[in-house]
Amino acid sequence: MKKQATLFQEDEAAVLPELSLQEAEKIAAQLKTALSTHCLKLEVAGSIRRQRATVHDIDFVAISKTDKDWQQITDTLKRMKAKLSCQGSSLVKAYLPYQNGLFQVDFYRAKPSTFGIHLLIRTGSEEHNMWLAAYAISKGMRLKYSEGLTQNGKAVAGENEQSVFEALGLPYPLPSQREIVDNKPAWMSPS
Repeated sequence: MKKQATLFQEDEAAVLPELSLQEAEKIAAQLKTALSTHCLKLEVAGSIRRQRATVHDIDFVAISKTDKDWQQITDTLKRMKAKLSCQGSSLVKAYLPYQNGLFQVDFYRAKPSTFGIHLLIRTGSEEHNMWLAAYAISKGMRLKYSEGLTQNGKAVAGENEQSVFEALGLPYPLPSQREIVDNKPAWMSPS
């Protein structure tokens, strides 16, 4: 019979549900410094980019230099004692040790032609993305993070965020304005 001490798993660190913006920005800056050598582009997205007071995870959009460099992101996270929950060819999700717990970090892999659409979608907010997707449909287009803003099956924008808004005939809002208030984007002027 096993000893009682080995019958039960060692207490695992709790997943932290949120951090302050300042704490999350500090972790994001450290990760960006540690991982940017493997990337042509690496940008923080999500609620940090929208400057929300509390952050539930840290999102990055990356263009890795090579497939090997994408793998190096995972290897570096492992060296940082992160617990990986997903490690694929286009997404890495991990829980990074922070204080007495673990905090979620996600890396989304983009191509140069889709970096802007990835950054736009991963910045959010979720409600803003849904509004923007419905608006695109009303203009005969679709938002597809893997392709860009498409019309008639062809990408018409997506390399950068501005091109997506321009193609939709919309002004380019700051990330901090990408929230929905009274069923419309906060950046839309009152009618």
